[in-house]
Amino acid sequence: MTIVDVIDSAGEQRSLAPLGEVERRWLRFLASQEARYVREQDEAAIGAEDYWEQAEEACSIDPIG
Repeated sequence: MTIVDVIDSAGEQRSLAPLGEVERRWLRFLASQEARYVREQDEAAIGAEDYWEQAEEACSIDPIG
C-alpha cells in the first residue's frame, strides 16, 4: 500500500480529521516523494531496456566484434 493510498483511504474514512495542517502537509510531501521515486524507477527501467535492446541489435549486426 502506498502513502497515497493511505491518505486517500484515511480521507474517505475521515480518520485524518484529527491531524493538524502540519501533519497533512507532511503526508502530502511524503506522497510526492514516493511519486517522484516511482517515476525515477520507471525511467531507469526504460533506460535499461533501451540499453539491452541496442546491445542485442549491435550483436546481431556484427556478432564477431
